[in-house]
Amino acid sequence: MARIPLAELGGVEPDIAEMITGIEEATGDSTAMRVLAHRPDIVRGFVQFYWPLQTEGLLGRKEVELVRLGIAQINQCANCLNGRYQDSIDEGLTEEMVAQLPLVERSDLFTEREKAGIRFGQKMASDHWSVGDEDFARLAQHYSVPEMVELCVLVAQFIGIGRMFAVIDAMNVDCEIPTLAAAEA
Repeated sequence: MARIPLAELGGVEPDIAEMITGIEEATGDSTAMRVLAHRPDIVRGFVQFYWPLQTEGLLGRKEVELVRLGIAQINQCANCLNGRYQDSIDEGLTEEMVAQLPLVERSDLFTEREKAGIRFGQKMASDHWSVGDEDFARLAQHYSVPEMVELCVLVAQFIGIGRMFAVIDAMNVDCEIPTLAAAEA
């Protein structure tokens, strides 16, 4: 159970109740949204920031989803791991790719651009101090400067939200996905 009381549907504003219901229908769990619903202004602001960045940015949807899921594996964020965006599947995301994320550098399922973006996200999530000039040089081989900025913001957002859900215990902790370290062992 979440460490912050869950908002009841009847006690929130209609647009927030609609978001909670939509999340519940889409994912089977609305715990995180029901915690955040105590601050509807934050929820609305986050949605205005998150959805356009996630769906209308410079990066492809499959690419964003691969980065998101690679970070979710490190964060052990069951909320994030359980969801898939249909547009990323339409662009070629497969469950085989998701399973290969911990071994991205050794897999032939990913383009060099995807590998650079995924690995950057994984490094930021697991040890941000390990991200160095060589990582940005690698990104620069495949990404424009505006794309690198977008990638950095997406990665930071994915890490922060996933860890916030873990801290407030607004996630299903029964889901165990192999982390990068476990896969390399």
